[in-house]
Amino acid sequence: MLVDSHAHLDFVDDLKELLDRANGAGVSKIVTIGTSIECSKKCIEIAEKYSSDDLQIYATCGIHPEDGKADVGKYGDQLMSELGKVAKSSKKVVGIGECGLDYFLDSSGQRPDTSEQEKQFQRKLFGEQIRLAADLDLPLVVHCRNGWGEIFDLISKSQASNSKLCGVFHSWTGNVEAMDKALNLGFYISFSGIVTFKNAKDIQEVARKAPNGQVLVETDSPFLSPESLRGKKNAPENVRIIASFLSKIRNQSFDDIVTATSSCAQKLFNLW
Repeated sequence: MLVDSHAHLDFVDDLKELLDRANGAGVSKIVTIGTSIECSKKCIEIAEKYSSDDLQIYATCGIHPEDGKADVGKYGDQLMSELGKVAKSSKKVVGIGECGLDYFLDSSGQRPDTSEQEKQFQRKLFGEQIRLAADLDLPLVVHCRNGWGEIFDLISKSQASNSKLCGVFHSWTGNVEAMDKALNLGFYISFSGIVTFKNAKDIQEVARKAPNGQVLVETDSPFLSPESLRGKKNAPENVRIIASFLSKIRNQSFDDIVTATSSCAQKLFNLW
């Protein structure tokens, strides 16, 4: 059975209908992702309310770099203490994140580049969540846009004092060189609908080369619908499309991809 390792179920109105469709498509587990304190609380509520024998839902607790300032403004120096309290409030919590770095480098000039002050803020917020993940012995769910070198450096320095620190780079967009660095850190790589895009050649090259033992699949729904559904709202059931795409470009059977990615998700997030 498939595992959607990264979805945003808090965006969904008719959640029962969506989950029924997911289960009908062969999805047995979904990890719904926190991006702020309030979102993390809601993810826990969803996981506790909607889990069933046929479809288990789990939650992560984290602060996305784009949502960080709002939470800092509300909780101040107590932010990480509050996040830790939320993460420890339920057995359904299986990770810290989504957290990381989100830098804009817009050569078109339509959006200003991320300022150094903003970068420093994001690095501090990410570093604090790395430490929280290590303290709680939970994996990190990492978001990265244009900050690969800094993210690898922050994780590597943290592993020097806590070798058990692990996690996943969600919705992978890096190249093969970045893949090697992520894998060497013991992290997993998760492929979203982006891997199916026609212009995603670098990501597809990574998808061919990444080892079975460190690959996950996700939808990032309701965002990032696969190529065949571009323009439509994404849903956990579409993780099947991503797994099918991987089976073709990796020259593996669909069942083998499902087995490998599900096993990785269960191992990383302790979903047994």
